[in-house]
Amino acid sequence: MIRVVLIALTFVVLTLVLLPFQLIGLAFDLRLQRTIPHLYHRVLCALIGVRIREIGMRSTANPALILSNHVSWLDICVISALSPVVFVAKSEVARWPVFGWLAKLQRTIFINRQARHQTGAATREIAGRLLSGDAVVLFA
Repeated sequence: MIRVVLIALTFVVLTLVLLPFQLIGLAFDLRLQRTIPHLYHRVLCALIGVRIREIGMRSTANPALILSNHVSWLDICVISALSPVVFVAKSEVARWPVFGWLAKLQRTIFINRQARHQTGAATREIAGRLLSGDAVVLFA
């Protein structure tokens, strides 16, 4: 029980320490906005005891569109810990307490799956991110 409390407290402190840097990166369109979430997830994985072992060679080319199978919430932490990425998520995630806010800070692209007429806008946003050099993760 004490370990859970310490992990939660460390998570909160980590979030509060890195938050101003991420906000500055977002406000001034700095590269920092890509590296802070990457660092955040690396520390978070270490904090909760997730050891990441990569098998094979990952492409270092950017931009990249990464298609992944979504198994659990841990996928996001692990993928982001490996490389600076942005995610594509359903629009409902943006309204989730805490996690929606964190997703917005990571520059997640939100897709309204119910509004088919917005598909073009979503595609343009993904294309814009790719053109700006981001690696975009899409859970197929």
